[in-house]
Amino acid sequence: MELRPGDIDRLTPSPLVRRFGSKIIAAAIDKPILDAACGSGRNAIFLATLGRSIICVDRDLTKLQAQNLSLPLSRRLILRQLDFVKDAWPFGPCTLGGIVNVHFSLAELFPFFEESLSPGGYLLFETVPGHGGNYVELPKAGQLKGLLGKVSRAD
Repeated sequence: MELRPGDIDRLTPSPLVRRFGSKIIAAAIDKPILDAACGSGRNAIFLATLGRSIICVDRDLTKLQAQNLSLPLSRRLILRQLDFVKDAWPFGPCTLGGIVNVHFSLAELFPFFEESLSPGGYLLFETVPGHGGNYVELPKAGQLKGLLGKVSRAD
């Protein structure tokens, strides 16, 4: 695969996912981890290298499908095309061992995250960087805390 300018950034996992990856994997126990709005799969691929099945969900999976992945690694990735804005939430209660949601902010998803996350499971949410015009996508102060209700916070 030939790399073009910008590919390294696009393929590098989020620093938060790298930092908490082993904790997310450990908390998931035997359940899959959801990478919500996975894009190119940078975070899912990283987590899959740690040995867990990752459900990669995005409305457009072509960037992820274009990755040149080894067969053992690709078997850990479960691709599911879904538009979180238009489509129904497909995951049942306590079916996910972890949820990673990086740079995609849709407040309506948080009650579903809470319901589908197994007890002791790990939710990692990273907002878009607050520079340029991205600030309009950032949640309002206190909004996420109110949406997460019973979900406890871990470092």
